[in-house]
Amino acid sequence: MFSKVLAALLLISSYAMAYPTVGDKSMWKGSEDKLDGTSTPMSVTKEVTKWDEPTHKWTVKVDMTKGDETTTEEMVKSCLWNPDAWQHTMTNCAMMGGTMEEVAVTTGTYQACRTTVTADDGRVIKTWMGDVPFGVIKHEVLDVATGTKTTLALESITEGTPAPEPEPQPEPGN
Repeated sequence: MFSKVLAALLLISSYAMAYPTVGDKSMWKGSEDKLDGTSTPMSVTKEVTKWDEPTHKWTVKVDMTKGDETTTEEMVKSCLWNPDAWQHTMTNCAMMGGTMEEVAVTTGTYQACRTTVTADDGRVIKTWMGDVPFGVIKHEVLDVATGTKTTLALESITEGTPAPEPEPQPEPGN
């Protein structure tokens, strides 16, 4: 289940700020709750660590903790969630099978496109996408087969620092 939640968050992978940019960092916190009443705390942190101009690729570090187990992985992606992706999602939410609604989490209340899908293995996955770095505001997975409900909600956002604009170069001969 740990890897399924991580995979779902990675695949779904920005607030009225300029994103993506190096240093953007978002953290989601939540838990995996079982029918027997036990609960395991979880957190996922994503951070943009590098932009490679020649290849036009982003490097994103992902830390995921479930209970005492932590995994870290680095991914290189050619595309990250951005304001244009949010505008497209917001405009086409209903066509994508979603509904526009407000969702409240620790960082605030957001307009979001909520989608619900049922995976081939029977899991019911609800995702609220919005105008925040990495796009995910809230994510829930109900797994009847294992008797678990996993919930992750946006806990914090750290805005990166945009790269400074290059200084204009004098024209040759001036």
